[in-house]
Amino acid sequence: MERSFTINKRFRAVRTLVLIFLGGLLWLTGGCGNAREEEPERLPVINEILNDTNSVWYLDPASYPDRREVLPLGVFGTEKDDIATVEVLLGFDQFDNITGKPGSDGISDFAGEYFDFVCRPPANDSASDSARIETIKNMAVMFRQEGDRPPVKALVVAGDPASVMAYEDIQDLIRTGDLGVVAISVLQAGVDKTLDYVRQFHSGRNKRITVGVIASESSLALKAYESLREEVEVVYQGFTPDSLPSLNNPLYPLDRNLIKDYHFDYSRSGMNYRGSRYNPGVMEVNSTENAVRYAVTSLVSQLLLGSHSPLKCILTGENTFSRYPGIIMEQLTFLRNFRQNNRYIYRHLIDPEVVLINPREEAAGILYKALREDRLAAFRTTPSFVRIHSPEPLDLSKYPLLNVCINH
Repeated sequence: MERSFTINKRFRAVRTLVLIFLGGLLWLTGGCGNAREEEPERLPVINEILNDTNSVWYLDPASYPDRREVLPLGVFGTEKDDIATVEVLLGFDQFDNITGKPGSDGISDFAGEYFDFVCRPPANDSASDSARIETIKNMAVMFRQEGDRPPVKALVVAGDPASVMAYEDIQDLIRTGDLGVVAISVLQAGVDKTLDYVRQFHSGRNKRITVGVIASESSLALKAYESLREEVEVVYQGFTPDSLPSLNNPLYPLDRNLIKDYHFDYSRSGMNYRGSRYNPGVMEVNSTENAVRYAVTSLVSQLLLGSHSPLKCILTGENTFSRYPGIIMEQLTFLRNFRQNNRYIYRHLIDPEVVLINPREEAAGILYKALREDRLAAFRTTPSFVRIHSPEPLDLSKYPLLNVCINH
């Protein structure tokens, strides 16, 4: 009787262990199933590009040249002014080219590199799947031989719409095809740098700041910079160099109450107006420099509404706007010292040392480090040259370095 009781006890113990094991196995199986369900589904176009030999978009990973360091750097844009990224790369000098360590050496960090700039405007509805697929295909073309243009060893996504729609997909394509191509998003580089700055210097409760973002209207419509809001207060301002502010411009209207605040430069026909300068009947901005002043003032004036932490950082997302850091800082200083009725209007809203973050420069730094780490830098002693592939001609007069390299 005693022996039977012992056996029953052992049986129950074994049964308990088996049930625990089976329960754990079912839990793991269910967990794995849920994990699979949460994985983003790969777009069929990725498989088409890599596996469908009958597709016009087919890319053979095995066809990549062995000597990758001699291949060009690709820059993909969605608007003509995205070529500003190439200009930044041509003039970038933040590293010692012998040691690879930070520090200017008087020589461009990408000296001797070849560049292919491809500009493909997105479809009208940038939020659609068709626009996303079209963008993936247009970028994937840069990974294969096209006429006399070889595949690229690195891809810099300069257009914000392309980054929002398809940057993760193009990374997936590179990983799945084992292409070994460096891919960098200008948009992501700027956002990451901004968040790094916020986390490093202003994460405490008593160190709250405001970040300003000045970007194209298309980028703002796509909410390209919304991820910043998760960690910091953000104010936005659109900038379109082809749409200059005026009293009658619905997109960028001049506020009569802020005409003195704008601090416009009226020399060299920088402003068109009729009537009094500070109470005009007609007024319109007639220079990019004054458009920059307008954008900075419009950004800062938003802080007058409600309770805001001081402006400490501006992310210069728009291409043309980013080329005027001197005027941006000059305008911020003017506004900080601006007084009305013997009272400072903006001083409490603008930090005395505002930091400008240029996403193109951040992307250039990331690219340089990646090329050295992967041993992909060309290290040529011959001049760089740039090839442009765009459906419409580009105005290169505002890009002095491009003007030199385009002819080589």
